[in-house]
Amino acid sequence: MKDWASRASGIAVAGALLFAVSGVAGAGEVADKAGEAETLLQAGKTAEAQAALDGAVDAFWKNAPLTLKNARFVDDAKGFGDYVPHDGNRFGASSPIQIYLEPQGFGWAEVADGYKIALSSEIEIRNASGQILTKSSAPALFEKISRNRNREFQITVGVQLPALKAGDYVLVLTVTDAATGRSAPVELPFSISG
Repeated sequence: MKDWASRASGIAVAGALLFAVSGVAGAGEVADKAGEAETLLQAGKTAEAQAALDGAVDAFWKNAPLTLKNARFVDDAKGFGDYVPHDGNRFGASSPIQIYLEPQGFGWAEVADGYKIALSSEIEIRNASGQILTKSSAPALFEKISRNRNREFQITVGVQLPALKAGDYVLVLTVTDAATGRSAPVELPFSISG
């Protein structure tokens, strides 16, 4: 039963990778490695299948654009997936706020102790018509060194809102990856209560 469950899980992951890469540059390499993983798994070569699947994930990650997953306002964040969501998107004028997000598709720089993730973020606050009201004076930096190419990485950015009038606004957070030079923005609408 365990062998069947493992095989089904491996096939599902390989199938998900094949489906996910249909529009990504380099999808041929990803599809080839995922197909190889499935073939090895069916042949009972679990370790080799896992290595091939890891190669497919590496190829996908390398070719995928930088994306910002799970961007949200939070009241507290302790780590990857460990956060307390803020109730709604309303804040008082001049309130401190926190934004949590999970970047994907970033790169790593090889360093003496392993691999370094280095991201920076900049913030703009715009009014409802898109006019930039304020922006961060300098990028916030986020770094992590790991012995492995860690893909679970989160950023929590703290911002002190300026004295905004009651109304609707958009916070635009742009993250830049030092290893690849790629950038990605995310827009979070919010309101200031009267």
